[in-house]
Amino acid sequence: MIDQSRSPAANAEQRRHTARHKMFGPVTLRVGSAEMRGHFLDLSSSGALAHCETPPVAGAYIFVSALGMEASGRVMWARGKRFGIQFSQPLSEEAVERLISGA
Repeated sequence: MIDQSRSPAANAEQRRHTARHKMFGPVTLRVGSAEMRGHFLDLSSSGALAHCETPPVAGAYIFVSALGMEASGRVMWARGKRFGIQFSQPLSEEAVERLISGA
């Protein structure tokens, strides 16, 4: 159960089961046959906050590639140029660290 007396940000953090790491890293996004450049603004093993000029709509399935790694997921929400991705399979801790470090 979510504590309704807390702020929306605190409630969102309570719903998350994995730690989020702030970052700014380039990624390639693919929705259907459309490919676009974007950036991760934060990342966890279960999802990411992303930004791009023309974000996909909520509910879209998306493929993400960066630093030779690929992941798939679903866009859970989109507001302006930002959107949240929930990965289909959790990323390994090694993959998260590699993406954060940019190595």
